[in-house]
Amino acid sequence: MIKITGFEHISIGAKDTEPSASVLGLFGIKPLYGEDIHPHGVTTTYYEHEDNENTRVRFEIIRPVSEDAPLRKFLEKRGPGIHHICMQVEDLEDAMQQIKGAGGELVEPVFDDSRGRHVFVHPSFTGGFLLGLIELHPGQKP
Repeated sequence: MIKITGFEHISIGAKDTEPSASVLGLFGIKPLYGEDIHPHGVTTTYYEHEDNENTRVRFEIIRPVSEDAPLRKFLEKRGPGIHHICMQVEDLEDAMQQIKGAGGELVEPVFDDSRGRHVFVHPSFTGGFLLGLIELHPGQKP
C-alpha cells in the first residue's frame, strides 16, 4: 500500500490567474510564492490558508508559458478549472513502482520544485482525473 502523508493541493489551470486568485482571496487564501516549472512549460503560484487550529488549505494556480505546454492543450479542450489534485507520499519511488505494478501509467518525467519531487498518474488509471504525487524535500512543512 502506498503511504500517504497528507493532502498537498488542488491545482487550477488558467490562462488568466486573476479570477481564481480573487475568489481564493475572499476566503483568506493568500499567495505564498510562485515559480516556473520548466519540464511542463508552466508558471505556478501557490496559495494557502491556515487557521489557528492548523487547518491548512492549499491551492495552486498554473498558467502555460510555452506554446507546447500540455496545460495549453488542456485549457483549449476543457477551459479553465481544476487541473489535478496532489497527494503527499512518504516515498515517491515506491509509489511509482506500486502504480506501475498495478498496471498504471505515469506522466513522466519526475520533476523537482522548491517543495519536493513530483510525478503525475495518468487519468486512464485513475478513472478520469489527473493525480499528482509529491515527496516533500526534508524540512518542508506538510
